[in-house]
Amino acid sequence: MHRIETTSPNSLIGLLEILEDIGKSTDIAKLDDSLDEERTTLMNLLDDAEGLKLITVSNGDATLTELGKKFLESNIEERKNILKNQLKEVEPFHSLINYFKSLKTRELPKEDAARFLTEAFPPGENDDTMRLILNWGRFTKLFSYDSDVGLIVYRD
Repeated sequence: MHRIETTSPNSLIGLLEILEDIGKSTDIAKLDDSLDEERTTLMNLLDDAEGLKLITVSNGDATLTELGKKFLESNIEERKNILKNQLKEVEPFHSLINYFKSLKTRELPKEDAARFLTEAFPPGENDDTMRLILNWGRFTKLFSYDSDVGLIVYRD
C-alpha cells in the first residue's frame, strides 16, 4: 500500500496544476525545471500523486488521470472530498482509520495516535507523520484536531 510522504496537500495541488497547464503527458525532467523543488521532493510528489490515483507515471512521463482532471475541475469542497476518499486507501491514514475503528471511537488523544503510529511503522519514518496526518486530515476534513486538549477526531 502506498505511503504518503508529502507533508502538505498544497505542493501536490501545485504539481497537478502545472500538469494541467502543460495539458499533455509531460517528461519528468521538464517538471523538474518547472518546479522550484529538490529532485527528491519532486519524486515524492509524483509518487504521492500517483498513489492517490491523480496521475500516472510511465516511461518518465507524468499524465493526469481522469480523477486528476476531475479534481482540477472541482471546487474546493469537491477537491477536499476527492482527496479525503483517496487518503483512506493510503498510509498512514488507512492504518490510523482502522485503529480508530478497532477502538470503536472517533476521538483519540494525539499522544495515543502518535504511539500507535510509532508501533505501526518502522523507526525513522515517523518524524513528520503526525504533522502529515494533521495537515492532510484538516485540509480534507478527514480528521480535526483540538490543540487545546490534544484530541484528534476522525470525521469520516
